[in-house]
Amino acid sequence: MNFFALIFRFFQKNFEKQVDSVGLGVFRILYSIVLLGEVAQLYYFRHLVYDKVPYVVLSEIDFGIPIIIWGASIVLVMVGLYTRQAAILNYLMTVILIGTIDSYEYHMFYSFVGLNFLLILMPVSQRLSLDRLRAKLKYSSIRSEYSPPVKVSKLYYQLPILLGVGLVYLDSTLYKLASEIWMSGLGAWLPASMPMASHFDSTWLMNIKWLVIFLGYFTIVFELLFSFLFWFKPFRLPLFIIGVGLHLGIVLEFPLPWFGLGVVALYVLLLPVRYWGVFNLKHKPGGESESLKFFYDAECPLCLRTKIILGFFDWRKSIDFKKVQLHAANESALAEVSEEQLLSDIYSVDKKNRVYRGIDTYVQAFSRIPVLMPLGLLIRIPGIYHLGAWVYGKVAENRTVHRCTEESCGIVPQIAPPPDHSRSIFAALTYQHAKIAVIIAFVAIFSVFQLGVSYVSPFSEVVRDSVGFKGTYPDRVITKFAKKPRKFSQTFFGITTHGLFFDTHFTGYNHLIGVTHVKEDGTEEWLPIITEEGMTGRYLVGPTYAKWTFRVVGPNVDQAKFVDGVRDFTAFWATKNNVDLNNSKFNIKYKKIIHPTGWEKDYLRKQNNLRWSNAGTVEWKDRKFFADVPEIESL
Repeated sequence: MNFFALIFRFFQKNFEKQVDSVGLGVFRILYSIVLLGEVAQLYYFRHLVYDKVPYVVLSEIDFGIPIIIWGASIVLVMVGLYTRQAAILNYLMTVILIGTIDSYEYHMFYSFVGLNFLLILMPVSQRLSLDRLRAKLKYSSIRSEYSPPVKVSKLYYQLPILLGVGLVYLDSTLYKLASEIWMSGLGAWLPASMPMASHFDSTWLMNIKWLVIFLGYFTIVFELLFSFLFWFKPFRLPLFIIGVGLHLGIVLEFPLPWFGLGVVALYVLLLPVRYWGVFNLKHKPGGESESLKFFYDAECPLCLRTKIILGFFDWRKSIDFKKVQLHAANESALAEVSEEQLLSDIYSVDKKNRVYRGIDTYVQAFSRIPVLMPLGLLIRIPGIYHLGAWVYGKVAENRTVHRCTEESCGIVPQIAPPPDHSRSIFAALTYQHAKIAVIIAFVAIFSVFQLGVSYVSPFSEVVRDSVGFKGTYPDRVITKFAKKPRKFSQTFFGITTHGLFFDTHFTGYNHLIGVTHVKEDGTEEWLPIITEEGMTGRYLVGPTYAKWTFRVVGPNVDQAKFVDGVRDFTAFWATKNNVDLNNSKFNIKYKKIIHPTGWEKDYLRKQNNLRWSNAGTVEWKDRKFFADVPEIESL
């Protein structure tokens, strides 16, 4: 059997193993929340990110509306409504709005691009989605209630982990193995101890030398082994616990919330499927949940739809739906109600045998379903209740005269599609085989692009040099072809380098720079960039953090980029805080810090206790920017 046949068999085996899709639904919701948080942040900082000069020289396009459209598509993905179409729109907006950003790009942007592309291909709306409700309504009839499939291929749990975590970790490891900081055991300690990189003082933890050095080395080993271990069931829960712990640590320590939480959302896919049994609650008559017997006309398509909709949201199974034709005669509480009345209206009976009719039945049903409870409370309000009762009465009168049936209501159920393995594209090619082939092709292309990026990593360069391969003709050819598609793969698949907190971020970083606004009375107000204590302020989160910390300032300050960065941040802050750009003054605050040569106790607090000095001024006059700042490198 050749190599390609083995690969196909491997993917086919994993594809054919079916598991409950509820974990994918949970992932879809959690990931969408994280992505929506990033987009909301981007909307707030849109003028800083996209304007040539924030609020002064506007961008040619108003990005507010596109970002709102993007956010709306994410909401649709989150609730699982028209999920495939929304996922396509989400991906397109991702490529347009962040896939091409250069100045404010940061690591998580590329992860969003790749994951949003994956969302298009994955069956993430099988569970916990409004699309599931739409399918039930579309294919159900009074003869049979359609139950959409709940099983999906195991492969759909594995692909996001492989492509969104595993390959990223492998590339990250290649950078760490070539890093003096990481290989000396300071990979966890140094970034958390540099004041301009952290927003949380964890000195108490960083002072435990053996622990932080262990965490540095452990991170390298964990990332190196992850891609090989997560395939095996016994390792998944330990990997989940460790990975979630590490990334929640990133959220606490660094102003990178959407990066840390986004990876946590991916780790959810490692949890054993049985853990999601909480979403498969079954009704237990007389149990702790207060049940309501809801009687509906089994021959009425409209009544069936009502039952399906309420049942969909009733995940606690607190409502017991009963067909009038089969169960009403056995309900003692309804002995005084004729079958004709039961068929012309909606009746319900609670655990205390109290009978409710019409709109009161809906009030009782809504009150037992958490997501619909606000609607139930709203209907109870006098005035709204009476208006609702009047409207419902008119509908009931019409129903008495024209009873809804499949013939009279015009609700014609459609035929549910057959499973993929029974549908053929050609005589010898089923939809299932086609899907496997597409998945293999996608993984292969993705892996080739990622290997090309990793080939030109620092560790690869060291290895190629040590074995005498670097600079040879084959090496030059491979390097050329590895670099050629990089822009394309980065923009459309998010495949890039993963040298997060690498030596180039910190080596030689021996200064802190903040900005204050000089008020009319001469007092100074610190802009929320670098705080007076020396830590990152609330304006530095994700892309803005990467921009200021490593591009505007950075270890080696480019004076022109520094001045432009100060211009942009001051213009943005001033407009947001109603400070007049026709006449405003800002001071540049400078602090020389001592770059560590190794682990040092209380290092962060020692740097924060150093005194600030003035390093120049910048002014806005008649909405024009003037800077009087000496060369930062000379200070």
